[in-house]
Amino acid sequence: MKIYITLYLFISLLCISPAQSQDINTQIEEIMHLAGTPGIQISFSKGKEVKNYVQGLKKQGEDEPILSDTRFQAASLTKVVAAYAFFRLIDQGLINLDTPLLDYYAYDRLKETPGGDKITARMVLTHHSGLLNWEGDVPTDTWRKTPLTLQFEPGTDYMYSGEGYYFLQETMEHITGKSFQEIIEQEVLKPLAMTKSNIVWNDSLANNTAYGHYSYDKPRKLGTYRKSNAAYTLYTTSEDYLRFVNKAIMKGEGLKKTTHQLMLTRSAEAKKGKTISSDDQYVPCALGMRMQLNEKGTAYWHTGSNPGFRCFFITYPSTKETLTVFMNSDTAFPAMKKLMQLFLSPNQTFWAYDWRQGELD
Repeated sequence: MKIYITLYLFISLLCISPAQSQDINTQIEEIMHLAGTPGIQISFSKGKEVKNYVQGLKKQGEDEPILSDTRFQAASLTKVVAAYAFFRLIDQGLINLDTPLLDYYAYDRLKETPGGDKITARMVLTHHSGLLNWEGDVPTDTWRKTPLTLQFEPGTDYMYSGEGYYFLQETMEHITGKSFQEIIEQEVLKPLAMTKSNIVWNDSLANNTAYGHYSYDKPRKLGTYRKSNAAYTLYTTSEDYLRFVNKAIMKGEGLKKTTHQLMLTRSAEAKKGKTISSDDQYVPCALGMRMQLNEKGTAYWHTGSNPGFRCFFITYPSTKETLTVFMNSDTAFPAMKKLMQLFLSPNQTFWAYDWRQGELD
């Protein structure tokens, strides 16, 4: 009798497995339609097992499908890559976390700004610099020449800032004598074997790049950033970014052990709005990314939002789970929570989404 029961269970598992796989793809498709995104790339790892999913179109109205090597704009996920490169420079003795950046580089946009000499890399990486997200029409020449203003004394409050990351970028360029593209390629992309990633646009990407969309059936023009920006110009795939998260963040490859621990340390508090919210305590700032503190412990995450694109990653050191997702529509962020519930344990509070529905800026 036991033999028959065992055989029955074995046959049942064989039958269920393909259906479960099919069910995941079906659920992804349903989530895509609900969120209004024409295309999606998903990579999920648990331990050494990695699964990749691709669905949809590069551009709605055309027949070219999203492939595993189709480039998406990583938007603000670029900031996490830039932060890792910065920590590599710390280990080389070129820069310090708490030395004012103006001590290294006389940034012309801050030369007339009272208090600008107090901004440190720590403040930039935790969005406590006092700088606006963007001041001027990025990335025009006029923007680059626009003086920066402070909204509060550096280090005393929270405000999400891309300008801070660009200041850090030019500082890194100055102290190394290299372009930001060279820094990222030499310190991140090549060492971590991110062969499907580019920190700036080049024309070889044109035939296999996702178009952004205003909504499901309204494509935007192809976005081609020809000047690198530490805040948003990475082109990559979900699989390549998963490799970055697992190697750089989870394992600390390429970093001293103490530097890796520093990068993951709770370093400042975030703030949802102008006043403190009770939810803020669940999403403090590590250096260059966010933490999620919930029923399952500590996770690290970040989201990205460029015109026409929404993306995110979340990683759990305790369970060795990482999820990276790239979508090509302005309307796609509601898919974030549903995808976390699909791939991760649903019995938890996903503060990474619930705090501000995915938006950071």
